[in-house]
Amino acid sequence: MDNQILIYGITIIATIILSIFLYKKYHLTRYQCLIFILLVLFWSAVNIVRSYRKAYAMAPVDIGGLALGGTLAANIAAAYGLISTFIRLPVFALSDYFKSRKALILFAVSAVLVTSVYVVFKPGYYSLLLSSLALGISASMLSLFNVLFAETFDSNQAMMSVSILSVAPLLAEFIMSPIQYTATKGNIKHYGEMWIVSAALSLITLIFLLFVKDNKEPTRNFSLKGFKKVVSDQRLLILSAVGILVSFIKFSSSGSNLVAFVRLKEIGMSDFLIAYIDFIYSSFQLVAGVLAGLYFKKKIGIRNTLILGLALCGIFSLTLTITTNQWVIFFTHALSGFGYGLTYNILIGVVMEPYAKNVREMTMGVYQTFFGLGIFFGDKIYAWMIDLLPDGISDYMMHIDVFTIITVITFATILLVLYLFRQSNRKFFENKSY
Repeated sequence: MDNQILIYGITIIATIILSIFLYKKYHLTRYQCLIFILLVLFWSAVNIVRSYRKAYAMAPVDIGGLALGGTLAANIAAAYGLISTFIRLPVFALSDYFKSRKALILFAVSAVLVTSVYVVFKPGYYSLLLSSLALGISASMLSLFNVLFAETFDSNQAMMSVSILSVAPLLAEFIMSPIQYTATKGNIKHYGEMWIVSAALSLITLIFLLFVKDNKEPTRNFSLKGFKKVVSDQRLLILSAVGILVSFIKFSSSGSNLVAFVRLKEIGMSDFLIAYIDFIYSSFQLVAGVLAGLYFKKKIGIRNTLILGLALCGIFSLTLTITTNQWVIFFTHALSGFGYGLTYNILIGVVMEPYAKNVREMTMGVYQTFFGLGIFFGDKIYAWMIDLLPDGISDYMMHIDVFTIITVITFATILLVLYLFRQSNRKFFENKSY
């Protein structure tokens, strides 16, 4: 058996064991387990192709790509974040209007199904662009899952619910990794096969969704008065600004953008390490995501957990600017995954836990709108740098400029966190209700 697939198999089993441990330790109900399984299926359909949009678009035709060029490839990647920016708040408003979260999830899965089929039968710029938009819509549903899952716990356990549910999308990533590896390990990349799997998983998710009831209460939480109150909360706005920066840091320095960088001749990372680079990131993100709400929050507090996570991400982006050693880049990427697991989960928990249940959809919607901006900028910055930098500059130097910007932004974000968690706000984030 291929060593890589063996390791993926071991990791899948370990993650399933972790899921069972959390189920038993926190006495999860049957309904909570159904939400967990639904998210695994849902995210599997998204994740199988999410990191390969840019690679499929850019790769030469003779190795299975579409050779669309750097600018069009960056636009395809950026569409994911762009649609997220505009849809994250409307997702909650629409679920409130229709009094249904299930309907929104059904729409997102259907979009992935239709666009994946389109890519399979007519691969090209427009089909990949529409697929990226559908993936962005689906990514916006993760916050809906978080609210849905959190409402099955006591109001003061929101951060714990985020830590538990964070295992589901990462389990999905591990399950999909062997399929991604098999499709791309040879000289000829079979990108289209991953979109076939995405379509099949979307269909399975639609069927499973029929057996999961909607826990949205038949009441309207969105109101103009309540929304004005939420968006005038300076603490939430600063949290949202931190969210923009965290998502920018993450999406500009990982996934398809990092894979494109380490494939450059100046780095020359081996196919073996490239195949594992997302895997090691997700592994450490999984561990940090679980520990964020269940351990770090209690031991060092919310503020210090955020600072630790950002510092680890900053170390990684700084490393990218000063070394071309593939092993150093590979292992510091693990630190970045751990850092993002801490910051992402703590931020999601903080956006919900201090606030009453009837305003969480609004606070989450506002935060997620800003978060989507960071995703868009994280992908779009590469297209901007291509246009801004003088002709003839190497792809390597273009990436170094981007990573320098990321490093500066990361440490500036730490200063913003220190300002947000100044003494006057500490009590609110720990105890106070909205």
